[in-house]
Amino acid sequence: MLSKEEIIETLAPLNSWGKKQDSGIKRGLYLDALKKYTSGKGMITAIIGVRRAGKTFLAKQALEAAAGQSLENTLYVLLEDPKFGPYLGTDLLDNIYGAYREIVSKKEEAYLVLDEIQNVPNWEKWVRLLTEKKENVKIIITGSSSKLLYSKLATALTGRIFTCEVFPLSFKEFLLFCGHEINKKHQLLGKKPLWEKLFREYLTYGGFPQVVLEKDESLKLQYLKEVFEGIIYRDVVARHKGKDVSIIKLVAELALNSFSSLSSANRTRNAAAVLVQRKISPNLILQILSYLEEAFLIFQVPIFSYKVKERKLYPKKYYCIDTGIINAATVNFSSNIGRVYENIAAIYLLKKYGKENIFYWKNDKQEDVDFAVKKGQEIAMLVQVSYDMRAANVKEREIKALLSAAKELNCATLVIATKDIDKTITKGKYSIVFIPLWKLLLQELI
Repeated sequence: MLSKEEIIETLAPLNSWGKKQDSGIKRGLYLDALKKYTSGKGMITAIIGVRRAGKTFLAKQALEAAAGQSLENTLYVLLEDPKFGPYLGTDLLDNIYGAYREIVSKKEEAYLVLDEIQNVPNWEKWVRLLTEKKENVKIIITGSSSKLLYSKLATALTGRIFTCEVFPLSFKEFLLFCGHEINKKHQLLGKKPLWEKLFREYLTYGGFPQVVLEKDESLKLQYLKEVFEGIIYRDVVARHKGKDVSIIKLVAELALNSFSSLSSANRTRNAAAVLVQRKISPNLILQILSYLEEAFLIFQVPIFSYKVKERKLYPKKYYCIDTGIINAATVNFSSNIGRVYENIAAIYLLKKYGKENIFYWKNDKQEDVDFAVKKGQEIAMLVQVSYDMRAANVKEREIKALLSAAKELNCATLVIATKDIDKTITKGKYSIVFIPLWKLLLQELI
């Protein structure tokens, strides 16, 4: 086991003891929520999300905001540090906390960040025990696994946890990182060519903060490939002790190539079996897909139905958490621009309304609508995404399906997100809003 001096020597470069760390560009929406969460006595804050989405910077920003000028009252621990690797366990957490208290700060109040906590077995018991002591310690944990939220936290820490799910940058945040802060509608006016140009960049390289700040395009793609590899090897293979690494990576690539498309475990299994020329268990495919979702790489959108059985049995649509990863990990990205548009819209709706409220709609006539957004018990908005509406038959088909869904679901808010059409038309008692996708991402509709 490391000595106390070795522990502090390992921790010091990433902590703000006597000097302020670079905590990056402030992401106000998340930071405001974290300020509120960290003010609760005896509560634990969990920051979860895909690898490299900015969880560490947000955690450090929350530390600074909570501690003020008392920077020695803060402790940041990166649990993916190679020096800690051989010792990962609750004894290591005891030793780290003890070394900090003995050498850095004996003051009662402390703010503690445990970054990538899922690497430590039984971490939740250690966190619970620390919160049960009389010490005044505010704890922030981060992780790139949804199981932090749905299993460990829900059982061991019931009633004591606030969760904050972090995504790659929204388009509004992307503009901020590019030096353009937009808070009011009038700031959009007169700069349409600039916003369209930046939106094309956002489509191509996505919203991972480090990618956005990087100017070299080749380095952007290289970094995105590294993010993809990190998710596969560190968040799936290592975490779940996957032995057939080639199959895991193949299933991930097949899932990404199916972005914005209907798919199923059987289809993925059949495609994988052809490529590897051997039989593959359908249960293995389902397991790998669940791991990819757990690591926030992909998410699935089910059909809208009042019947649970139909939602379970019908094929789902796959989407990737960031279009930059699609660009780096698949072929023919530019030729699939319509599907890229749909994926961007899916991410936006996921962030805004939550996964449990996003569906696609389809009827017996094979008419379909890309997204049906539920608010409360009702469908509050229907969204079609169509990059190119110049062909009359495309426009007619999209409108016809939208109106069919509106009548069936009794929904009056109808939207078609496009490349560049910006107008509202009336069809009978319904108004349909045509809006450029980049503009939709920057405004509220419901």
